[in-house]
Order: sequence, then structure tokens, then C-alpha cells
Amino acid sequence: MFKRIALVILVMFSLPFVIGVGDPMPKADFVFVEDAEYNSRDPQRMTYLADIRLASRLFETLVDMDFNDMSRNPGAAERWEISEDGRTYTFYIREDAYWSNGDPLTSHDYIYAWRRAMIPDTAAGYALFLFTIEGGQEFYHYREAQLADYAKQAKLTSGSEAKAMGLWKEALEKFDEMVGVRAIDDKTLEVTIKQRTDYFLDLVSFATYMPVHAASVEAGVTYSAETGRRMDDSSYWNNPKRLIVNGPYVLNKRKFRQYSYLTANPKYWNRGSLKNQSLLARIISDDMAMLMAYDQGVVDYVPQVSTAIAYDLLARDRDDVHVTPVAGTYIYNFNCSPKLNNGEPNPLADWRVRRALCAAIDRKQLVAKITRLNEPPAYSFVPPGSCAGYDPPVESAPIFDPQAARDLLKEAGYADGSEVKGLSILYNTGSGHDKAAQAVKKMWEEHLGVVVTLEGVESKISSQRGRSQDYTIRRAGWYGDYADPTSWLDIRSSKDENNTTKWSNPEYDALLVRASKEGDSAVRMRLLREAEAILLRECPHAVLYHYVVVSLFDPEKVKGLRLNAWTRDRFEEVYAVDRGDN
Repeated sequence: MFKRIALVILVMFSLPFVIGVGDPMPKADFVFVEDAEYNSRDPQRMTYLADIRLASRLFETLVDMDFNDMSRNPGAAERWEISEDGRTYTFYIREDAYWSNGDPLTSHDYIYAWRRAMIPDTAAGYALFLFTIEGGQEFYHYREAQLADYAKQAKLTSGSEAKAMGLWKEALEKFDEMVGVRAIDDKTLEVTIKQRTDYFLDLVSFATYMPVHAASVEAGVTYSAETGRRMDDSSYWNNPKRLIVNGPYVLNKRKFRQYSYLTANPKYWNRGSLKNQSLLARIISDDMAMLMAYDQGVVDYVPQVSTAIAYDLLARDRDDVHVTPVAGTYIYNFNCSPKLNNGEPNPLADWRVRRALCAAIDRKQLVAKITRLNEPPAYSFVPPGSCAGYDPPVESAPIFDPQAARDLLKEAGYADGSEVKGLSILYNTGSGHDKAAQAVKKMWEEHLGVVVTLEGVESKISSQRGRSQDYTIRRAGWYGDYADPTSWLDIRSSKDENNTTKWSNPEYDALLVRASKEGDSAVRMRLLREAEAILLRECPHAVLYHYVVVSLFDPEKVKGLRLNAWTRDRFEEVYAVDRGDN
């Protein structure tokens, strides 16, 4: 208790220095917290959710996805048309859509941005989202091979920036030949995709599909004489005086690791609909400092509190604490390779062993006594209710049944759980993952007699070992990127690079392929449901629970904020009342 009081006193005295000393903090109509500095403001490069949320305030996609009712609404495109075969989309960009510097927004800006995501030079985290477009993946690999050949030649004969620029000109010609995007005119964009894709408009609403101001980005491009790659000026994205945007807000001011200040974009076509004229994201990484800032009215909204303090807040029964189930699932991946790293047979190669381990996990006890947030226990990979028209086959998942688990082990040839050797749980330290791992370890020992070791490592190391299959059981989680079951199910395809379990099932793969070609939405969802049923039966991973987010805001003081499973806040609809001088 003494240590906790001392910590609070220390934070109280240090808080002004954390959030108020130095340059005066800009005044804003609505203030919220981010727990870390943004990683990127470049739409084509970003992968972190906080970055993507920021991007939606600065840049506008052709389609505006409302994650509260899952509707697809006109964004920068006032309308669109889809061909009868579902492969050609024609977007009509608003005549009154402009960049923040007054330049007209054109179809060429979108093509430029999408092309940036289709080349390895940019290292776009979600480049594969553009591979839905006809020729997108092929162009990516063309550029890859082009650069590899250039690098070899540059070692033999000196390369030059001029040669690298010439290489890019060749790539531009190839792009026009290969890729299914065409500017019919400045305000009309035609896109041809490989095959009918029901969720293509959802992809178009994603950050990777956001436009960038071509002239501004191009002004900072250089070419590597050694590798031939195009290199952007990364400082452009963080400079309020240079960054040109087309969304509802502009980046007015920022101070590294302290704040980002956004103000209404005077050139935004729908500025009249904004409920506020300014937003302030305050970077506060310390839990106690964040709570102090919120309780003192310095900030209006904390989108997500850490698990370290979430339970304590919930225990106080505060009206301003909100729990929202989100579109993500906490899982334990199983390495399904035939052999362990030591060359011994891998028990997890047998689906019956994997299913037995799953059936010996008491999910309800885990969320009630270990995480203590009472997250929804998971009996599917796709969170129920996250995708319109899709009902996960929860009946195929193993429930907590120790006797059934023991029977499965015997069926797999293990008379006793102690015969199952060589397993360990790899987890990244922090956020309570150690407690969950300890609880699961104890359940397996108690109900099956299976003894596993625990390996707690840094997050980066855990990720590296996951990618190289250097694990037997590994803690992981998966959030949907778009509101379709394939956002989860595709990562268990035998060809998907995210399938670090090395599980492979030809029937599962075939169902995903059939679903991808199916034009009838209801039939498609049925095929995906059949695929997930296989996934849940064979258990290449254990689904433990679906995530929740605990947030802080006073509904009497914050209006227009609608929480949703995708944690995509529409801040242009939000305003604060009774804020005093804060």
C-alpha cells in the first residue's frame, strides 16, 4: 500500500512536467489519449491500429466504411458502379473534393498511391490488399525481380541514380500494361479485380487504399544507385507545414512523444458536418499519469486502458468505464510440423492431441479469474457478430471436457498425458500473458497430466520465432482487418505467409477457393462456415477468448461517440461539453 501511495504522490508532482511543461499544449475541442507515439502517417506503410485511426482523420478513401452499422457509404467518391460480373468497379470522385492546399482530388492521386503499395520499394505492410486488383500481385513480383537483377548488375558495373530512374520508367510502363486501374478522366477511376470479391469495397475503405498528394510525395523521392529502389522522404509525413491531406482534418502541429494537434481541413468537401473544429491526441504512456489526466478533465476520452488497470477500474463500478467486445481472438498457435526441433516426433502433428489440449482449457475460469475482464470465451476463430451474414460454427469447437480430452489422447496413442513430451508455451512478456500461460499450463497438468514448460520473451523475439516456426505452442492474437470471415480464415490457408502453424488441409483450402469464386453471398458464407468448421475440429490453434476493449469517457460530457467492435472512432461526429478551461 505504501508503495502505491508513494507512486501516486510521485505522479501527482511529476504530471505537470509530463503533460504540461514546455511548449503550451494547444487547446482543442476534443482531447483523447494515445499510449505511444504514432509509428507512421504514411497510409501505404502503416500497420498499427492507432496509425490507421489517425489516417482516417487525415485522408479519405473512395468508400467510407461506418463500422457501427457496417454500412458502405460514399467517401471521396460520390457514387460507384459495379459490372454485372462483379469484376469492374467505376468510381466517380466528387467535383468538390480537394486537397488541403487547394489542388483538385483526382483519380490519378489514387492510382499513384495504390501503385506505391504495389511495389517492394515502399514495403507496404498491407500490399496484399492490393493484390485483389488484376495484375497487382504480378506487378509486385515484376518489380521485385527487376530490382534483384539491377542489384546484381550494380555490383558488377557501377550503378547510378540515373540508371535507377530509368529502371523506374520501365516499371511505370509495365504497370500500365499489367494492372487493372485506369483513369477514364480526372474524376473517374475504373478498377478491374481478379475475380468477384464481395468485400472489395471494404478493402477500398482501408488505409492502404487512401490517396496521397502525388506532387508532394514525388518531390522527395530519390533513387538508390546500389539497389535501384525508390526512396521517399520520410520527414514529409511528420511535417505539419508540408503534409497535404484530403480528409476532414489537417495536421496542424505535433511534438514528438507529446501530442498531435489536428484542426478542421478548410478544403474538405463535407466540413459543415464536423461536430468539432479541432482534435488533440496526447501521448501519455504511464497508466497513472493517464488516469490523473482523465480524472482532472485534461482529456475527454481514453480509447483503451491497459489490462494492468482495467480490472481495478471495472471493480469501482464507474459509469464512465465502458467494455466493448472487439473483432479479435486470443489464441495459442500449435506448430503442426511432423518433427520437433530436436528431430523427435511432434505430438502436435496429430489433430487429436491438439483437440485434447483445447478441450482441457477452462475458458470461463480463464476470463473470470485470470484476465478478470470476463471476455467472451471463444468457440470460433471469427468472433460472432463481427461479419454481417456470417454465423460461426461454434458447435464444431471443443468445449471444456477433461474426460473427452483424455479419451482423445488415448485414441492418439498416449496411455497417459505424461507421455506427451517436448512441449512449451512461448509468450511475449507483459500484458498479463504470463498469468494466462501459467493458468493453461496448470489446467493441462491437472486435467491431462501433460507437462509443458513456459518461455517468456520480448514481443519482437516471439514474433521472430513464430515466423520461423521455432516454437511448439505460441501465444498469439488476430484482429480482423476488414469485416469478412476471410480476414481470419485466410491466414490458415496452406499458402498464406501468416500461417505459421504449418497446418495444411486440402479440403479447407479448396473451400476457401470455392468461396472466393462464388457470386451468391449466402452460398459463399455457407462455404466459409464449412471451412471454419474444419478449422475448429482440427485445432491448428486453441481459441481462448475474444478480446474486449476497456475505455474511459463520461457520456454526459462526451457526445456522439459510438463504440464498435472494430475500434474505429468517428471523431468528426464527437464533441465535448462542460469542459471548463481544460
